[in-house]
Amino acid sequence: MNRYVTLVPIAVLILVGTGVVSQAYAAFTITMETDKGIYDHSSVITVTGQVDPIAEGSEVTFIVQRLNPVGITHIDQISVNSDGSFSTTISTATPTMKYDGTYLINAKYVDAETTVSVELTNAIEASETGTPVTGTAVTGTTGTTVTGPSGES
Repeated sequence: MNRYVTLVPIAVLILVGTGVVSQAYAAFTITMETDKGIYDHSSVITVTGQVDPIAEGSEVTFIVQRLNPVGITHIDQISVNSDGSFSTTISTATPTMKYDGTYLINAKYVDAETTVSVELTNAIEASETGTPVTGTAVTGTTGTTVTGPSGES
């Protein structure tokens, strides 16, 4: 009888250990997208994505990198929702994102990684269809001559 009592806890440990090892070696996937591909320097980039499976206590790590001149412009970590989705925003109105060009948004979750690129430009568009905004340019200033009491300018 004592031999069976000893075998039961060992069997339970083996079963529990197998489940933990299976979770640790699960293939993680991460997908990500941005709301647009081109932004100006006063925009907010909305990043959304999905991870699978969900690892308790793990967060998505973001690193935004500028290609020219090379540099890291933003680092963040966010929690994953219970359904595996995530969302964050990145402001382009920062000193580190002042240059036009390509920016890479890299997201890493456990051992899965993905990258999306966006373009930053000074072009101002009225809508996502690319309709340019027209305005009036000021090219000079006109002043008034002031004459003093004795006639001098």
